[in-house]
Amino acid sequence: MKLSIIVVLIFSGCTTVAVQPKKIVEHQKTLDIIKVLRAKEPSVRHLKGLFRASITGSILPLSHSFPGVIFYTRPNSIRLKGLTPVGGTLFEFTQEGKNYRLAIPGSGQLTRGSVRELDQAGDLGQAVDLSLRAMDTVLGKIRGLESEDIRLYEEDRGFRMDFLELREANRNNDHVVLTRTWIDKQHYDITYVEYLDQDGELLMSVECDDFRPIPGLVHTSGEIPKLPFRLQAEDTRLSGTVTLEFQEMVVNSGV
Repeated sequence: MKLSIIVVLIFSGCTTVAVQPKKIVEHQKTLDIIKVLRAKEPSVRHLKGLFRASITGSILPLSHSFPGVIFYTRPNSIRLKGLTPVGGTLFEFTQEGKNYRLAIPGSGQLTRGSVRELDQAGDLGQAVDLSLRAMDTVLGKIRGLESEDIRLYEEDRGFRMDFLELREANRNNDHVVLTRTWIDKQHYDITYVEYLDQDGELLMSVECDDFRPIPGLVHTSGEIPKLPFRLQAEDTRLSGTVTLEFQEMVVNSGV
């Protein structure tokens, strides 16, 4: 399928967001915003956080809510642990590079494999995979940011940036062709992300809010950058939602 056909399908397809772009932003403004977004990922070298996770929908048989902790070291080292009400380990997920390990002490279950296949590791694997997708917005891992086809529009709710990804360049093989990102006009914070297929159908979305200053980060303007303390990721194919609400987030402490 030719690129021009894919573009028509994407932009004419039906999505959950009805707002249409008002105008295309000038080229230099687009470059300025892309520069800021690309600087976010290398700025977060280490992160540790305490959160409460809520899982609803068909991802797990019953709705679940539990505390958890996350430790991240750039570029791809993550330890994510779900805790029981008494402080025990509900599950522990670790990622080193492209591989993962998921352990459930209570059942003795242990799975390993490629991160790209994590969503195939049962209900819990799907929940963890969706949580990682939500955390990408905190860690500045914006899918498609290196694409050569980036379009920026200005809308009432902020800037909307579209990253087009050809199927043959899709390393994840997950049918995502377009990443559509909404960006706050004042601080260029990511507030909402949609992942769409070639027909314009919504596959996943991530909503970010409750932005708070993070002293461990440095902004070129001299301001203390903010990160979202509430993340909600939804997988429309699974009809499931994962919400992460952080009580604490420490960045670049060196620990």
